[in-house]
Amino acid sequence: MSAMEALYLVFVSLSGLAMGSLAALMLGHLMDEHWLAPVRAELEAAALTLPLLILFGIPLAFGLESLFPWASQRTDLPPLRAAFLSPGFYLLRSAFYLLACTGLAFWLVRTRQVRKVSAIGLALLTPIMSFAAYDWVLSRDPHWWSTLFGFAYGLNQILAALACAILVTLLGAEHASPTRMKSLERALLTLALLTIWTWFSQFVIVWLADLPAGAGWYLQRSDPQNLHLVTASHLLMLIAIVVLVPSGVSRLGMIIGSALALLYHGTHMLWILQPKGTPSWLELGLMLGAAALWTAAYVVAMRSRPTYAEEALAEP
Repeated sequence: MSAMEALYLVFVSLSGLAMGSLAALMLGHLMDEHWLAPVRAELEAAALTLPLLILFGIPLAFGLESLFPWASQRTDLPPLRAAFLSPGFYLLRSAFYLLACTGLAFWLVRTRQVRKVSAIGLALLTPIMSFAAYDWVLSRDPHWWSTLFGFAYGLNQILAALACAILVTLLGAEHASPTRMKSLERALLTLALLTIWTWFSQFVIVWLADLPAGAGWYLQRSDPQNLHLVTASHLLMLIAIVVLVPSGVSRLGMIIGSALALLYHGTHMLWILQPKGTPSWLELGLMLGAAALWTAAYVVAMRSRPTYAEEALAEP
């Protein structure tokens, strides 16, 4: 694994978490959901780390050749897809994704018209997350283009963002009302089931349609090591669902379910991204340093946000 590959893994993981937090925040505001209040500050803080991710992305812009096959060599891609994946256009789109999401995050946390902004924001964020999933992840295997992949990948990020926010909330001193916690539990369970179903649908579509490029993508991830990884990933999610199914699950049950959902996300991301090689100590240090820098930015953003404790404690 190269240093550029290590930074790429951190960038993709953290940008997904930040964008997923923004999407979860907008969904909660738009539907006026009871589960939002206990995790609102945590989701806002994660979304506000997007400016740091712009800085993380700058070095990657100079290393496209080591990350994406279409940037370093001629490929037999269809002309329109080859033009779409030209380095200049790719970098322009990537900059737009990050700047647009950053602008939406700051607009949302500063406005009083949260439902209106969330409606506008989701209309923009949905195609942004879908195209970002193709550009930053699926284009590592550029011969396969899937419209469902972006939706499935986006659900993964929202699930991880909500699970992370729940863990931070429940490990803190403040406690939400039982009704709001039950709504939060149902939201996490619904997202978990929808995520699993969407990824399964993606696989079934490729299998039934016998798509060569899609089959090749799955075949690259079907050696024994990868099969063990994806099996463990889905087993973790299955256990999380079983833990969350009983209505009125305990605080400990919510912590366990959220932690298992996060572990599912991490292992599933490794299976999707297929990092090349084992990281050296230097590359591992780079990854840990970047993650620590993001965590510090998250803590600073958390301290600047209201706690929303009164709203979280109130019965809806």
